[in-house]
Amino acid sequence: MYLRTLSDHLLDIGQNAVHASAKQIRLNIRESAVIFQFTIIDDGKGMDASTLNNIFDPFYTTRDHKIRKVGLGLPFLRDAAESTGGSLAIQSKLGEGTTITVTFQLDHIDCQPVGDLGGVLFSLITYSQQTEWIIDRTWGATSYSIDTRALKTILDSRDPWQSPQYLQWLKESIEELEQSLRQEG
Repeated sequence: MYLRTLSDHLLDIGQNAVHASAKQIRLNIRESAVIFQFTIIDDGKGMDASTLNNIFDPFYTTRDHKIRKVGLGLPFLRDAAESTGGSLAIQSKLGEGTTITVTFQLDHIDCQPVGDLGGVLFSLITYSQQTEWIIDRTWGATSYSIDTRALKTILDSRDPWQSPQYLQWLKESIEELEQSLRQEG
């Protein structure tokens, strides 16, 4: 696992939420010239106190060891955030879900670049067709939102993920939103 950008960290945590059986995931991303913060709120299986006490231990994982043997995502994320003067906070309740908020100080010399955020958002949305994503993205005073349930309704499609045209449109739309956000922000 090589997490070179802040977007790589976001992708890893978003995929963790999907693997925790979340049916709905809310992602809030706030950025300015000096801060990058994301919050992921999922309705997945959550974690008990024992798991919460161990999640930052390197190589600790709740996943099947045949599938995932590493368990370094959260320790790397916490170290990356704290090395910039930022922070990581986790709240979780077994059977109810998890909330993770991570803040990075972009103006710190040790801060990784943001990376391809548009590509990561597209990847997360298409990662699991059963997961509903609600994404609120803000840069400065400008923002946009994506709600995959609303998109399915607008497109009048039960399974838009099977349409290459839809996927191309979605990817291009997210890239345009990101580009517009940075120009206006």
